[in-house]
Amino acid sequence: MRRIVVGWGARLVAVAALGTAAAPACARRLDLGSEFLWSAQHETGDLSEWLLDGKGGSAADMPDTAIAVSTDFAHSGQYSVKLSNAAVSDYEAVRLWRSDDYPEEAYYSAWYYLPRASRTTNDWTIMQIRAPVPGDPTVISLFLDVDLRSLPGGDMILTVFDHRPQFLRAATPDPAVPVPIGSWFQIETFFRNATDDTGRFMVWQNGQLLYDLHRPSGFNQTVYFTPCSVSENLSPTDSVIYLDDAAVSVERVGSATTP
Repeated sequence: MRRIVVGWGARLVAVAALGTAAAPACARRLDLGSEFLWSAQHETGDLSEWLLDGKGGSAADMPDTAIAVSTDFAHSGQYSVKLSNAAVSDYEAVRLWRSDDYPEEAYYSAWYYLPRASRTTNDWTIMQIRAPVPGDPTVISLFLDVDLRSLPGGDMILTVFDHRPQFLRAATPDPAVPVPIGSWFQIETFFRNATDDTGRFMVWQNGQLLYDLHRPSGFNQTVYFTPCSVSENLSPTDSVIYLDDAAVSVERVGSATTP
């Protein structure tokens, strides 16, 4: 059963920055040209890139979720962000976000690492496009979710859920494309924030196009790009996902292979 919610929720707790450090790169770095509007590679050893200019933040439903900068795994350099979620009886969230009046057309991307597969009973949301409710910018609505779902054979796949009742779940690709376990994978999305039928939402996994949805999308110029872990009742219960090399850009970032 899908829970549809409006707003961040009263239990979200901001997470403090975790100190600073520097580290050499061990994989291809993002080529930060003028096409990049913002990026976070976490090599400061904290969350300062997300908080830059007061346009972002981090939050966690306590005590079942947590966020930390980690050296367990990294897509590039030494650091990534570890999102932990042990929610059982109700959806709980841990998330990062960047918000801005982004261009009508922009790409939103991040790299993810799953140490192990999990079995889902409901959606495990790992990326969201959100926006303020029209007329009340203090309330942030659920809009477009990129979710993980498990298949009967144990593989996990990406799905897209649009919280508007006329759309809801997008048809999954046939054949389904499993996400890798124990290696980094990139989710890159294209969002055309338009109020007419030229609105568009596309999702690539490691450079392979999985979803290309044409539908009206724009109801607010401000976009909240939100990598996250929103789940309940996963098996095993304690889920962990790592996040690195996030970006918002006007051109595709594209996937790269780590050595």
